[in-house]
Amino acid sequence: MTMEVRRTQPGLFLLLRRLRLPLILLIVVYAVAVFGFTLVPGIDAAGQPWRMGFLHAFYFVSFLGTTIGLGEIPQPFSDAQRLWATASIYATVTAWLYGIGALLSTLQDPLFRRILHENRFAAAVRGLREPFVLLCGYDDAGKLIARELCEEGIGVVVVDRVQERVDSVETDELPLSVPALQANAMHPGTLLTAGVNHPACIATLALTGDDAANLSVSLNAKILAPERQVICVAHHHEHQAAMARVGAEHLINPHDTFAERLAQALIKPSLHVIYESLTTQTSTPMAEPPAFPRGRWLVCGYGRFGRTVHRHLQQVGIEVTVVDLLAPADATIDHVMGSAIDAATLRRARVESADAIVVATPGDTTNLAIAMLARELNPRLFMVLRQSERRNTPLFRAIDADITTLSGYIVAAEVLRIIRAPQLSYFLRLARQQDEAWVRGLLERMRERIGDEIAETWSIGIDAAAMPAVAAAIRRGRKVTVGDLMRAPDNREIPLSAVPLLLQRREGKSLLPGDEEALAMGDRLLLCGRDAARGRLRWTVSDDRVLRYLLRARAGR
Repeated sequence: MTMEVRRTQPGLFLLLRRLRLPLILLIVVYAVAVFGFTLVPGIDAAGQPWRMGFLHAFYFVSFLGTTIGLGEIPQPFSDAQRLWATASIYATVTAWLYGIGALLSTLQDPLFRRILHENRFAAAVRGLREPFVLLCGYDDAGKLIARELCEEGIGVVVVDRVQERVDSVETDELPLSVPALQANAMHPGTLLTAGVNHPACIATLALTGDDAANLSVSLNAKILAPERQVICVAHHHEHQAAMARVGAEHLINPHDTFAERLAQALIKPSLHVIYESLTTQTSTPMAEPPAFPRGRWLVCGYGRFGRTVHRHLQQVGIEVTVVDLLAPADATIDHVMGSAIDAATLRRARVESADAIVVATPGDTTNLAIAMLARELNPRLFMVLRQSERRNTPLFRAIDADITTLSGYIVAAEVLRIIRAPQLSYFLRLARQQDEAWVRGLLERMRERIGDEIAETWSIGIDAAAMPAVAAAIRRGRKVTVGDLMRAPDNREIPLSAVPLLLQRREGKSLLPGDEEALAMGDRLLLCGRDAARGRLRWTVSDDRVLRYLLRARAGR
């Protein structure tokens, strides 16, 4: 059972508390001024004494504090009344100035402005009706994820501890309105305010950049909303185990992800192209895989990233020499102590005879300096360059490394893959188990169907909601195959610009299902192809007449 707990946001009460003394003073001054006018005697036109009633006194004092010159009412004043009016003028104007000053001071108070912002944020989150994700952490990865999801019509709610990042949500000009809050996502109250248990929330993304904070976000999110999936980033393996124990469904280690892909690319170059095409949304199947050398590699920097790359390279039989200021704990590792910025150090590491270099220090400036020096000493080096901050992208592009890896980009690609097509993770795991010939065949098929277009990946379920026409045909006993759906709806002789990757059904999964594979209710199909093919397939599975037209092709009619 999910309990809903909301923090009290007493903006009005804070405002009234700050204005309590000015309001009391204003009320007292007005009360004394009105009461005085009812007591001070005057003389009417006939020379008879008269006293002002409460209505006239209140009316006169009301405009007295804001404007002067409306005249003496209802009779010309006596000297005593004019003397009291003069005192009332100074008293009411002073009270108003004090009250307005206190009001402006309160409105400019950082605490009051923060409370107002939190109230607006909470109201915006409560008003969300379309599916959205709760994004905890708006760094480079968060920015990429938010833009991609908003462009697909999926809402985003942002929580980050850094005010500058929260402010950048507005300046990034995202396609959708994105509520953003500067707060600590580790606090359960913050997650509740941000909509972790909102009916439209589909996932919580823990991308704060701090493994301990991500673990706390994951734990709190699973307790507050156990039915929502949690996607978490971890840079340390010990935190990954803890995150898995608290129930995070998806764990992303950008260092492991990149190093594993790099090692796989050495033995299956075609898999590198397929992975880039299906996950990054910037490459196409027509791209040629880099010519990965299998000679001796240098790894400059032996931190978490460097150690991970070193381990995966050794697992595929690559000879590796480590260059770092400190000696590795394992004495069996071939290493050279010293700064990789120093040409003498690289020469001792035999950079002239090396085939490839991985520049893996955490600093972008250091990595760029090492890359320039290494290229000067050995222009034919295959270069893998680590980038830490997205703002330095123009500099890294100018270096023109063979592969540039940005942790935020890897995290964003993995998160988007999970949200867009959850089946894609399983497909890629199966693809890694295949040999290069199988992978090369799939790549050729993708090139034939998709060409030089960006490959979109999506999954669709065989049910009445997603495929009404197909579901109705199956219920009537008609056979509908994968090949039937892979034809253009307006010309069944032309194949659709898409490739079926995985067919998931109750009894198991079928990798690269053939055209004769029959579909059944409850199946789920993973496809990749052009964006236009996705729309045309939606037409096919929704229109009974189009589906009948395609089914007659198999019957020869």
